[in-house]
Amino acid sequence: MDNNITIIKIGSNVLVDDNNELRISIIENILEVVGEQIKQGQKIVLVTSGAVALGRKFFIDKELDKKLAAGIGQLKLMSGYNQVANKLGLTVSELLLSRPHLVERQHFLALQKSIESAFQNKIIPIVNENDALVYGTDWSFGDNDSLGASLAMSFKANKLLILSHVEGLFTANPEDNKNAELISEVKDVNAELMKYCSGAVSDKGRGGMVSKLKAARLCTAIGIEVQIISGLKKEFIVAALMGKKVGTTFLSRKSVSDIKNRERWLMASKTSAASIEVDDGAVKALASGKSLLAVGIKKVYGEFAANELVEVVDKDKVSMAIGKVDIDSKLLSVAKSKKGLQVMHADNIMVFV
Repeated sequence: MDNNITIIKIGSNVLVDDNNELRISIIENILEVVGEQIKQGQKIVLVTSGAVALGRKFFIDKELDKKLAAGIGQLKLMSGYNQVANKLGLTVSELLLSRPHLVERQHFLALQKSIESAFQNKIIPIVNENDALVYGTDWSFGDNDSLGASLAMSFKANKLLILSHVEGLFTANPEDNKNAELISEVKDVNAELMKYCSGAVSDKGRGGMVSKLKAARLCTAIGIEVQIISGLKKEFIVAALMGKKVGTTFLSRKSVSDIKNRERWLMASKTSAASIEVDDGAVKALASGKSLLAVGIKKVYGEFAANELVEVVDKDKVSMAIGKVDIDSKLLSVAKSKKGLQVMHADNIMVFV
């Protein structure tokens, strides 16, 4: 695939109102803009949230399983998209994914073929995680910001556009602080920016600004521009797709052509939610292309098995690499100070600092 691809991730708070009803007018705005872009030769994949939020009204004393709620909401969600697409003379195609569709080569090639076929036939692919089956499991991406970032990296997209209910990244929570200022451009997603986020997830979705920053950090590290804008304003969507600087733009940090396919796979197919904190010496070693040794590890967060892909963070909890581990978390926890013990081989690490 060429890199003339834009991934548009649409948040739950954009699509679902306070009564847990679908905002059909917003879907119409989005599909109108996307339809025009497709006519001009742009390749666009939509990553939609909203299924769990739409199914939430059926929760009975909070007992209804979220997987079941997702199954109920997914029907309502795609019915809305299909209704609007028919009105506009567009064709949409639903793709429900789980992590193996990107991790396992056979599944990924089939996904790639399906999406390329959609592009050739002017069909709009609408992707969502298969929450009804994988919510809360290792096959889950965790949130659709992560799914959008993984797709962008896998398909060599030139841009990830995140439609949120806020206009971008602010110096403070704009809902709580009237003096909060919009940050229009970001050259690097670092620890200083992370402090602007409360850490709270979206009230309807599973993401929030922190997950968006993590997605931006991963994508910009391999040459993909990321933009967060308000999805509630049609003119913002048009402007963003025309390359205008609305909302917050996260500038890419290197050329896409510099990224090896293996490195791209390492980042897109991260399977563990765990992370490994390393000391300053290990940070320098990784940055110079060396393997990660147990002696440089300060703490292990979460659990992972041998051969899983795990995030590496520095002392400030800033993500700086992803790599395939040679040993599991239990063994590493008891042996992290052992000299000479290799945790990740240099060939299986991608550093993005």
